[in-house]
Amino acid sequence: MRNQLFLISILVCMAYTPASLAQLTEEIRTAAQIYAYAQVNADLDMLLDMTYPELVEKAGGPQEMKDMLSALRESETQRGRFLREITVKDPIEAVQVASEIHAIVPIVTTLTVPEGLLTIESSLIAVGTERRGNWYFIETNALDQRNVQKVLPTWDNSLALPPKRPGVFKDTNRMLE
Repeated sequence: MRNQLFLISILVCMAYTPASLAQLTEEIRTAAQIYAYAQVNADLDMLLDMTYPELVEKAGGPQEMKDMLSALRESETQRGRFLREITVKDPIEAVQVASEIHAIVPIVTTLTVPEGLLTIESSLIAVGTERRGNWYFIETNALDQRNVQKVLPTWDNSLALPPKRPGVFKDTNRMLE
């Protein structure tokens, strides 16, 4: 009887694991798309809510972080660089780390620049907390395996940050000739 119960519980867990993983991936994708929307539309309040809280504190608090994001956007605008689109890509990899879920979310960012379009492949780290009730994001542009724990102390290296890739430039002015 005990063996049968054990076998049944293993089979039930195996049956629900792919569905749970698919649900988790979809939760992360949806949250990342909301984060991307906030980036593209300069919704600083939403960005602040979805930025990993320890990053906000390291920036000096919510208002300082908001000011920093606003100044960065203004600087890019003055240089003629406009965030056009952020696309969430596959595969999203996730692991359980203590009471959090960490995930690598590949993204493609498209910027309009004075000479054309710049496309950059990078990733976000998604951190799910409070039984996945909250998803926070960390941009990995300035991170690698050596310094990620300075930003995310619970990072356990069970996921590998993708290598940095150079941006791809497309001269749209030439296309018009």
